[in-house]
Amino acid sequence: VGQRWYGFGWESQLLETGFISILMVPLLCVDALPAAFATPWVALWALRWLCFRIMLGAGMIKIRGDSCWRDLTAMCYHYETQPVPNPFSYFLHWTPVWWHKFETSTNHVIELVLPWLLLVPLRSLVL
Repeated sequence: VGQRWYGFGWESQLLETGFISILMVPLLCVDALPAAFATPWVALWALRWLCFRIMLGAGMIKIRGDSCWRDLTAMCYHYETQPVPNPFSYFLHWTPVWWHKFETSTNHVIELVLPWLLLVPLRSLVL
């Protein structure tokens, strides 16, 4: 059971997501969207923490792993080697190198910088 899948750590993330979703469901109401029952703040923070760890972990493993992520050339090879290419992959592969470096740096910002905003309370972001 499991075989290759146990090497990725996804089973623990799926289990954690399942437990967090159990905490988010109001147990005493059968309505689809009950107005009287708010989602517990513990469940919301647990979900934020899970998303933070997944996104930051994905960014960190890229920085620590292959050097093509550090020198911003990973997207130069991505369109050739992706497991399920789409019809636009051929055209995106031939875009200039500066565009591939921009794509890679944008990925770094999304996975290494923006997850920190998940830990900021939403009320403090409102002007």
